[in-house]
Amino acid sequence: MPRTIGRAAAGVVAAVTAAGALTGCGMVSDAGASGDRDYRVKADRLDPSTFPRYGPPSPAVTPTAAPTPATCPRSGAVVTTGVVDTAMGRRATVLELRNCGTRPYDVDGYPRIGALDANREALDLTITHDHPYTGAGRDQGPNPLTLMPGQSVKSVLNWNNRVTSFDPVTEGAYLVVTPKEGETPQTLPFRLDIGTSGELDVTAWARDLLG
Repeated sequence: MPRTIGRAAAGVVAAVTAAGALTGCGMVSDAGASGDRDYRVKADRLDPSTFPRYGPPSPAVTPTAAPTPATCPRSGAVVTTGVVDTAMGRRATVLELRNCGTRPYDVDGYPRIGALDANREALDLTITHDHPYTGAGRDQGPNPLTLMPGQSVKSVLNWNNRVTSFDPVTEGAYLVVTPKEGETPQTLPFRLDIGTSGELDVTAWARDLLG
């Protein structure tokens, strides 16, 4: 009498039969067996044109101070401001006066300095010379100087933003610089956080600043 094979046993037989068939066809292979096909991907078989291409890395961007926009005025000399130094709790910046014209330009002494708030109202300032804290450029005093086209001179502004009273503090939003007496003032965007003292020290124009 024929014997009936259970479903579980039949499944095992079918799996074993299928595995043997696959092995016989070479679908399951040992990489080291002779006559078997090697399905491993090798680098020398890859098409280099299919790889993504990348350009050189972008150079690092170094922050720099934005120059003060200016055009050459009728006088032939233009004033620009430098970066504000906040060392030792004080503030200092360098003004530069450059001959942007085509003729020699004479200058002597101190620039005339004023300041305006955001509403362009004048600030009450006390201008001093040769302050002991003006270490960024000691005052060399008035000295007649002639600037040829392209040449420049410098002056240092120094101030303290200390608040010593309960009076409202108004910051300056513009500097008003007159290079020398009799010329038209030049107005430059500039934050002047001068506190409540209102004292601003100014050095004379000089070709080189003293340390």
